[in-house]
Amino acid sequence: MSSETLRFDDLRPYLLLKNGNYLYKVPFRGGFAVVKVYYGSRGRLETLLKSFENVVLARQSSYMPLTRLRVERECLSVWRKHGFRVYDTFEDVVIEAPQCPPGGYTVFEYRVGPKLHEYLRDPDIDLEERFGTWRRFLPEWGRRHQLAIDERDPRLVHENGDGKHVMVFEDGFHWFDFEMVWLSRAHVAEHVSHEIIQFLWQISKSLPAELRPRLLAETVEAYPARERLHDAWRLFLAHPRLLQRTARALDRRFRARSHKPTSKYAIARALRSQLGA
Repeated sequence: MSSETLRFDDLRPYLLLKNGNYLYKVPFRGGFAVVKVYYGSRGRLETLLKSFENVVLARQSSYMPLTRLRVERECLSVWRKHGFRVYDTFEDVVIEAPQCPPGGYTVFEYRVGPKLHEYLRDPDIDLEERFGTWRRFLPEWGRRHQLAIDERDPRLVHENGDGKHVMVFEDGFHWFDFEMVWLSRAHVAEHVSHEIIQFLWQISKSLPAELRPRLLAETVEAYPARERLHDAWRLFLAHPRLLQRTARALDRRFRARSHKPTSKYAIARALRSQLGA
């Protein structure tokens, strides 16, 4: 297949976002595309330290640029295979620019839409429509969790999963940001539990306080596997392994933010209560 080459003397005027990577919104085929450069804004020492933290302490894939690029492309392929909507990529496009190392980038389609947590808190959208969208989200969310567990594939767990990394469009939900994954195939169910609490925590704290109980009620009603919701709160409040359970107990006792009503522990307790446990 012949490739298409886009040349830029300077990508800086097209900078869209700097968040560890560099994302550039560039003119492309009458519209735009996003060039994601994995050689980002962190220095080499900081990147090495973050990689050590990921691999040794958190049992995640490395933060090194080419590893993040490889992992993201693997995840995009796996998610597409199972029918989950992710952003399209243009593998036949070559970028030549001073800020773009050869082989160190991916070219994505450019689409604009609200992120899931933004959509759910938007007062200009009818409340029932917002929660109707959440109810449509939950079966798809649960299907992916079941696939991850059945196939013991941590790439199907969104390591950076929360409402900031799902876009809402008329044709469904689009997922993005797959640079790192959990490494353990044996603990996929545990990683799923972590993603559930992470999602509920991030979305809940972005909502007005009066809507938070309904978010959990709708989740319990429409999520397809009730026992998995039980597993999620147990992970945070009563971890099955003694070391993690002790660490969480110390964290709850001594870290000030763990006592906030919007903490992950508070969300885990609220979920337990909603489930009647």
